Amino acid sequence: MKGTTAKMAESTRDTTTDLWGKAKILMLIVVGAFAAAAVGAQNPSPPSQRPFPDTDVLIWRVAEHQKNVEALLSQYTFTDKTTLYTLDKAGSVRNQHTDIYYITPTPYEVFTLHISHDGKPISQNNLEKQEKEIERKLKTYERRAQTNPDARPKDALLFGDIIGKSQFSPLRWQDVNGTPTVVYSFKPKAQPARHGTADEKIASDMKGTVWVNPEAAEIVRMEFVSVSPLGMNFLVNVKSFQGFVEQQPVGGEIWLPKRQDFVAQGREIVKSFRIRQVSEFSDYLKATTDVFQQVHAPDAVAGDGVKAQQ
Repeated sequence: MKGTTAKMAESTRDTTTDLWGKAKILMLIVVGAFAAAAVGAQNPSPPSQRPFPDTDVLIWRVAEHQKNVEALLSQYTFTDKTTLYTLDKAGSVRNQHTDIYYITPTPYEVFTLHISHDGKPISQNNLEKQEKEIERKLKTYERRAQTNPDARPKDALLFGDIIGKSQFSPLRWQDVNGTPTVVYSFKPKAQPARHGTADEKIASDMKGTVWVNPEAAEIVRMEFVSVSPLGMNFLVNVKSFQGFVEQQPVGGEIWLPKRQDFVAQGREIVKSFRIRQVSEFSDYLKATTDVFQQVHAPDAVAGDGVKAQQ
């Protein structure tokens, strides 16, 4: 029965799409910088008391390295299984929905193809409509790229944006699976942006903790929370937003998300909401020229003949 509660739940999901979409793209790009625990480790024993590396120099190295990571990130397609929970004030689950998507990052946009909802496949007609829309966008981007080859991908929130808007303070050395890391706290350099795009608001509103491998200038772990309410649009105001990310090695060249877990609470028009989103990522494949390769061959192997192992 499509009663008032069901309609409000559906409305909440729709109006928070921008938030979760930004969060997903944000973390895909941020986590693209996450390093394998063993990469660059020269001393497997837990680090003893030692001086911290120069913070400004190390963070600059991380930001520079991210440019290479972003180039690699656009070379993989993958599957995203996302469960969205609507919670009550006590945090108990009121209802939940699970959707599966095929994700294809391109130089122009991170394309999302919706393939199932609550265990039921999306209809063939719906899939074809989604594919046609993606093809239309690709052609438009390709035409624009001829005149502006350096254009950033749509909605891409670069990790460098967060670094540039944050200040870092060393807390301690900590061993993570055999790799010495420096643990930093970070917070915005200035008051979070009240105006501008959602990208700008998010980048200037994050605080948390990062674990950095100084040998490889890589981030091993990140935990974060919003500093202030995020006004995504005139309908939705997010009072708080927090989460964590787990990652996995892919293709022997990059670490990408395995699981991300976010909780947001706020208000939609006059009704408050609290939502938890859990996303599980799998089936990473080296991208081919076919942007729909997962649809055409879901069990295909990667371009180099090896399917990415989870």
